[in-house]
Amino acid sequence: MKPTITSLSLAGVLLATLGLPTAASAQYRLPVLVSAAKADSLHEAAVALMTAHRWRDAASLHRRSAELRAPDDPLAFRCLSEAAALAYATNDRSAARGDMADAASQALARGDLRSAALAYLDAAWIAQEQKNPRQVWELGHRAEMLAASPLLAESDRAAILQRISRAPESMRLAMRVGP
Repeated sequence: MKPTITSLSLAGVLLATLGLPTAASAQYRLPVLVSAAKADSLHEAAVALMTAHRWRDAASLHRRSAELRAPDDPLAFRCLSEAAALAYATNDRSAARGDMADAASQALARGDLRSAALAYLDAAWIAQEQKNPRQVWELGHRAEMLAASPLLAESDRAAILQRISRAPESMRLAMRVGP
């Protein structure tokens, strides 16, 4: 079968299309920079709201700031942790637990096992206050699994295990028994 002009044109279009992702990737850099600038702006606004004692609004801005950050940005963990603390201070335990679990997931995505495990334990502690044994087990179990990681430094493992040992007996029991 001889190549026709139509098949050659189709092959040329396909080859040209394969080259597009390289050119298109340069176009995606600007939104990332814009997102980082917006995330920083939201973080600064949240800090200002905290000083004005508008804690619910500040927590909301911290969450939005964290959403806009790249997975490897440690400020996302800080924003989510602060959102959790602010939600806890306003007696919104469900939001506090969710924010702390999200902070743990973000730390885990960055490879920060110690921060992830400690955040999971904080979330489990809040779940214990809410009398939610299923969440206590799930979140606590995640922390225990991270504590057993061979990638964790011995001092970090000791900090996690010490936090577990200081937990109320009912929380440790819920972590052992399971849902």
